[in-house]
Amino acid sequence: MIYDKNPQYPHYDHLPYAKEPWKSFYVFQRLFTTLALVPVWIVYYATIPRRYRPRSSWNLRQIVNVKFTRRIYKVTEVAGVTWGTRDPDVAPDENSLKETRFQWVEPLPMEYRTGILDSGIPFKKVGCYIWPKRPHLDVQKIRKPSPTHHLTSSSSLDLESGTTQIPLIGIFMHGGGYCHMSAHEKSRTSRIPRNLVKKHILQVVYSVEYRLLQHAPFPAVVQDAAAVYAHVLKEYGSKCKIILIGDSSGGNLVLSLARWIRDQGHLPLPHGLLLLSPSCDTSHALPETLSSHIPRPNKHTDYLVDTPEPRALLQRTFLGFKSERRLMEIVHSEYVSPCSPIVLKRWGHETKQDPSGQYEEDFIRNVFRRLPTDLRTTRDPENLAPLPAPAVAAVALTAATTASEVSLPVEALPDVYASARAFDNPYHKSCESPKLFGDFPRSLIICGDAERLVREVRSLVSAMKKDGVDLTVHWAPDACHDPLMLSEFWWDRKVTDEIWREAYEWARGFQTERFEDKRRKLKHSDDDNATTTKIESIDG
Repeated sequence: MIYDKNPQYPHYDHLPYAKEPWKSFYVFQRLFTTLALVPVWIVYYATIPRRYRPRSSWNLRQIVNVKFTRRIYKVTEVAGVTWGTRDPDVAPDENSLKETRFQWVEPLPMEYRTGILDSGIPFKKVGCYIWPKRPHLDVQKIRKPSPTHHLTSSSSLDLESGTTQIPLIGIFMHGGGYCHMSAHEKSRTSRIPRNLVKKHILQVVYSVEYRLLQHAPFPAVVQDAAAVYAHVLKEYGSKCKIILIGDSSGGNLVLSLARWIRDQGHLPLPHGLLLLSPSCDTSHALPETLSSHIPRPNKHTDYLVDTPEPRALLQRTFLGFKSERRLMEIVHSEYVSPCSPIVLKRWGHETKQDPSGQYEEDFIRNVFRRLPTDLRTTRDPENLAPLPAPAVAAVALTAATTASEVSLPVEALPDVYASARAFDNPYHKSCESPKLFGDFPRSLIICGDAERLVREVRSLVSAMKKDGVDLTVHWAPDACHDPLMLSEFWWDRKVTDEIWREAYEWARGFQTERFEDKRRKLKHSDDDNATTTKIESIDG
């Protein structure tokens, strides 16, 4: 079957070809006509000068891949088709797994169900595909003998072990817009965890079969990811380093999970974030929002389509809210759209999508004022920025610089934050840090410079750097969205090899960190001894 044989979901009821047999008819005619166009594309781009190709460096396979995929994606808008999904409540046939082993993880413990996870969404056990099938690590040897429930975000993980190699454990969140793909080893996105292990970047990777929006609204995805994170901490203890990995919407989930871990403080923060073409402005998917009226670049060099209306229904299901006001508040929250223009302005960051404010002015003048009264109320950018003006200034600065750079005394900051937390939106109440990305762990962002998300990713890079994150960024030249998901046949291997080299070098940094920490400790110990000797000699 070329698409998933799923029941018709309620949020696709309005689509003209969502029901059988019309769905099959539309999908097959779309596939047939697209295949018929392939030789036309090949002949056309083989005869014209390279400078007229979408990117002059692209070969014919790359051109065909992007154009074919973009045209096929139309079926999701017209027929509500999903690709490569699985029922998260059903375990796979173990005999079908050649590279991974499957494991159930218990639901998130009760004591951790706070913040945005304190909701009416049921907590469930979560399936994981663990790479590799036969573990290279002896869990019992590296496992911490004591439990980890006492660890908090302020805890210091003990990573001093007798081995020279610190195990790097990855937790992978697959992409697919929260409605496509799965964590199964045969999924297209599984090329990423496969290569992370195969290329010795990580020793073990847990690929999370989180609930897609078809099965549960937000924050079920964060619940499932948090359950696996707590399980890995319990399984390996503090004798490893944990890296959260996500591609596309999986990157959005990684950012949300890291924020929940930081804000709630139940568990220690992960050691690193690996973000591959991360989606960080979900508000773009809803019509009549500011983001949806900011055009995304690279229309002809990426396979991502840019049609907000069908995805609006997807996002309504994703968020699980019928109230327009609540929907707008949540979609413009730090947990769902951390790099939407409204969130960035709220925290005093630059908006790379609209640096001059031109699109916001056009939106207010040509769209917002023409909306019905109820829609104007729920989409007013001023209403969606709940922090008072002093708090916006405060959260954009560290406590150390606030007193010197603004006329707000440091002792007044608690009152400002209390005012901000008093807002009735739990998603804003949960944000306890004075910075949008404050205290986020060491991160690597990889993004193609020919993909449609490039501007919001630049906003993410700018905000993380401003907030003091130890950040490495790799812009893959002329690459479309999520190039590591593509097979080597369809993309330039030099580009993908360079990405893997960057990831390998970044991961090696976690090994050198350990020895640098040891050296600093030894130097500090030597300095203390020298000081003690000097004091003793003076006293003598």
